[in-house]
Amino acid sequence: MDSVERRLERCRPQQIWDALAEFSCVYVPSGPLEWHGRQNPVGLDALKVEAVCRRAAERTGGLVFPTIFFGAHEVPWPLGMPVEATQVQANTQTVLDYLVRNGARVVVWLGGHGGTEDYSALRRAALTTMQRSNCLVLAAIDQHFLLDLEPAMDHAAAIETSFMMHLQPETVDLSALDPEPDRWPEGVGGEDPREHASAERGMSYADVLVDRVAGAAQRLVALDDPICRRKHVRCVAQQVVVDDMVVYGRANLASTDAPAKIPGDSWQQHLEAYRVGDYDAALAAGRLTIDAVRLATAGRRPAGSDEQRFV
Repeated sequence: MDSVERRLERCRPQQIWDALAEFSCVYVPSGPLEWHGRQNPVGLDALKVEAVCRRAAERTGGLVFPTIFFGAHEVPWPLGMPVEATQVQANTQTVLDYLVRNGARVVVWLGGHGGTEDYSALRRAALTTMQRSNCLVLAAIDQHFLLDLEPAMDHAAAIETSFMMHLQPETVDLSALDPEPDRWPEGVGGEDPREHASAERGMSYADVLVDRVAGAAQRLVALDDPICRRKHVRCVAQQVVVDDMVVYGRANLASTDAPAKIPGDSWQQHLEAYRVGDYDAALAAGRLTIDAVRLATAGRRPAGSDEQRFV
C-alpha cells in the first residue's frame, strides 16, 4: 500500500511538486448530489469515483484533486442539487486551468454520473484545455471504462449499490429498503439491489475500473509522440460533437427518433478504442457514429457547435 499522501488538499507545496515530478498526473473525481435510493448516500456518484481515483493514484503516483460535487442532470426525486451545464463547464475549466498552471501534464477527470449533459460539459472544457496547453485530459465517466462488462450502468440499483458496498460499505444500509418484494424501491433503476447487490460484485467491477483508470493515466503520462497526442485531441473533439447531437436530439426530437446516450455499436467501439489508445480505430468509429447520428437528427446542430472545425 502506498504510504505517500495523494490527496492534493492535504499536501504541502513541496509534496505537490515532488508528486508531479514523479508522475505528472492529477485525478479529478466528480458527481452530483442526488437521490440514489433510500439505501445509498446522495453523494454516491462522486464518492464512488473518489475511491477509485485514490486507489489508482496509490498504484501509479500522482495526486487526487478534492472531490467535486456538482452535476447538470437531475433525477425526479428529493435532495438533488442540479447545476446548469454551462456552470459545470465553467467550473471544470477553472479546475483544469489551475492544474495546468501548476504543472499537471495529464488530468484524468472521472465522473460518476451518466447524464450526457454532464460529461458533455466535462469534455468541452477538456478540449479547450488541450487546444491551449500541452496537458492531455481524459474526461470520462466510470461507465465508459466498463462498456464490455456493463454497457448500461444502472441508477441506485444492484451495480451502484454493489460498488458502494465494496468501496465505502459504511455508507450503505440495505435495511432502509422496503422488504416487500412487490414494492419497487423509489428512484431505483436496474436490478433489484435487495436481491442482487453484494460487496463481492462491487469488488469485481471496482478492481477492473481501477486497473483501467490507472492504465489510462500511465499511458497518457508516457505519451510523447506528437501525432498520437494530436489524435487524442481529435477523439475528444469527436466526443464533443456526438455529445452535442445526443443532447440536442434528446431535448428536441421525439423519443423514437432521439439518439441513445451511447448511439450505436460504433460509438461503443470508439470509446473502448480511445480508452486503450488505439486512436486510428477510435477516429474511424467516431466518424461512423457522427454520420449515423447526423442522419438521425436530420443534420441539425445545437447552436454554437464547432463540429466542422474539429472533425
